Amino acid sequence: MKLLFELFLEELPASEMTGLDKRVKDTLSSILEEEGVVHNDLIVYITPRRISVKLEFKEYIEAKEKEIVGPPESVCFKDNKPTKALLGFLKKNGAAMDDIQIKKTKKGRYVSIVLKGEHRQAKPVIKEAVKSLLHRLHFNKKMRWGEGEFEFIRPVHNITFTIDDKVEEFEFASVSSTSYTYGHRFLNKGKIELTYDGYEKELKKGFVVVNQKERKDIILNQLDSLCKEYGVDVVYDEELLDEVVNLTEYPKVVVGEFEERFLKLPKEVLIISMKDHQRYFAFMRNGNLSNKFAAISNIVTDNMDIIKQGYERVLRARFSDAEFFFDEDSKHKLEEFVEPLKKMMFQEKLGSQYERTQRLESLSEFIANLLGFDANKAKRAAHLSKADLLTQMVYEFPELQGVMGREYAIISKEDKEVANAIYEQYLPKDDEIPHTQAGISLSLSDKFDLIVGGFIANLKPTGTKDPYALRRAALGIIRTLIENKIELNLNDVIDKASQLYNKNTDKKEIVEFIKVRFINYLNEYPYDALEAVVSSKFNDVYDAYLRLTALKNLFDSDKDKQKRFAIKRVFNIVKDFDKTDVDTKIFAQDEEERLFEKISSLEKSSKLQIENKKYTELLNDIVAIRETINMFFDNVMVMDKNEKVKLNRLSLLNRLKNIVLNIADFKFLEI
Repeated sequence: MKLLFELFLEELPASEMTGLDKRVKDTLSSILEEEGVVHNDLIVYITPRRISVKLEFKEYIEAKEKEIVGPPESVCFKDNKPTKALLGFLKKNGAAMDDIQIKKTKKGRYVSIVLKGEHRQAKPVIKEAVKSLLHRLHFNKKMRWGEGEFEFIRPVHNITFTIDDKVEEFEFASVSSTSYTYGHRFLNKGKIELTYDGYEKELKKGFVVVNQKERKDIILNQLDSLCKEYGVDVVYDEELLDEVVNLTEYPKVVVGEFEERFLKLPKEVLIISMKDHQRYFAFMRNGNLSNKFAAISNIVTDNMDIIKQGYERVLRARFSDAEFFFDEDSKHKLEEFVEPLKKMMFQEKLGSQYERTQRLESLSEFIANLLGFDANKAKRAAHLSKADLLTQMVYEFPELQGVMGREYAIISKEDKEVANAIYEQYLPKDDEIPHTQAGISLSLSDKFDLIVGGFIANLKPTGTKDPYALRRAALGIIRTLIENKIELNLNDVIDKASQLYNKNTDKKEIVEFIKVRFINYLNEYPYDALEAVVSSKFNDVYDAYLRLTALKNLFDSDKDKQKRFAIKRVFNIVKDFDKTDVDTKIFAQDEEERLFEKISSLEKSSKLQIENKKYTELLNDIVAIRETINMFFDNVMVMDKNEKVKLNRLSLLNRLKNIVLNIADFKFLEI
């Protein structure tokens, strides 16, 4: 049987449409699975004015057997005759004595019966499933209309609900089902009768491309053709592409132009203005921004020039405003915006942006000194880091913070590295990370200040809520350190950041917070390897990453786990033992002597390996003695009756364990 369902409504907000097709598909699939409906793959279409489902399903739902466990066998029979308890159980479930089975459980033997269900028609279940789907769909904002109390994302105008192309009785939001729908709001007049097999073609005649993937391909193909025609490259933006797909039912790419005088503005100003305010695509030519743009129209007319001129007029007004803001801001040195930050609140519990700037100056200087960077440049960048927040351009386009700080710093003739650092403080972003010394110092200090301040002010993330983006800040620290191969003592920086607030904070809690983000960020690594690495020690993100990489290399070369097993045997038996004094005079067996020699050699060579972070080399040296370790365990009784001998053997093994702990705690490895 073939279901065609379409909910036709007022224009959906583009923000609510992101991922809506997947939510519809997953929710309805789950409902149908619960009900036992056998069906093919669901087809879900989403446009600004419709939510559609196509589904082929079997007419009947197969009967299922259901086991019901009753009373314990011991209370069901007396003198080999059924008791009242058993008879009551059978009567309640419409079963007879012949239906009885004895089920063995952890609690003992129980009487059970298996009830056979009946075949059910799928059609009524499908109707209820679709209705349940609509009630389960979550939207951030719902609305009411008419006189009722019913709420939904937008008012419903029509419902198509047919099975095998016959209208089925269905009602939602006081709207009853039909066999038809409506096409494009402006390009089509009247109703469109629908069939399951012809649904997509019938709507296309009504100027509606119902398949969102097809609309996306249409836009991409048109953009590609225009790029070839004009010799330009589109500034590709997946988020913008998804948005315009969700805003159109019949997309048409329109190319417009703006005056070349606007190209004197920073390209980011123009690109962000086009994207965020107008939903236009920008073009590049030979590495520079072109004065052409592409808008995605939801209408086609005989004279597309009129639409093009409309797009150009709106953009001209927007760019003129940006030009005015830029010219006005450029009349002042960036330094002039620093002092007024005293009147701009950062967070009520954490002071003004000026106070934050002062903290960042000290913290950036501190980090730069730790890393051997130019501390003066880092401090100067921090001093100017928040100044652009008070410029007219950033007030109008908040997304340009950092970008405009860099531009105005260059105009103010600040050092180039200082100017770039003002931009880099907001990195990492996508694939871009801070790479200048001043930028790395400022970016790290910005994020450490935010996290420490957040914990001091009790603004910690809870569940899915993280209003001050502390998790993102922690991830930024992790990426910056790993991708720049920087070793940094977390405790030292957290201590300094806390001192600058003149407040005490739980340093362990903050390190643990960063540790959890480290585990989540590197979740492609085996979880037990991650646990083993961070549990041995975690005070240097890049060091932990190097140790994790070394352990992963061991995993890759140890498919049968025999190398790891030998080392884990040591951890299993030593556990919390802490002594390391070994008396070679009481060795009773050759295996003790041989293991002692191997461990002594490792202790000497490992010092330089640990100092130079050559963890893979160290780990290879450790597992190279696994045969000696295995021979020791096979032939030596560690837990000897003689207490002195036992402690000596445990101390020997503990010295090996301490070497391994420089890389990972093997007790967490699953072997």
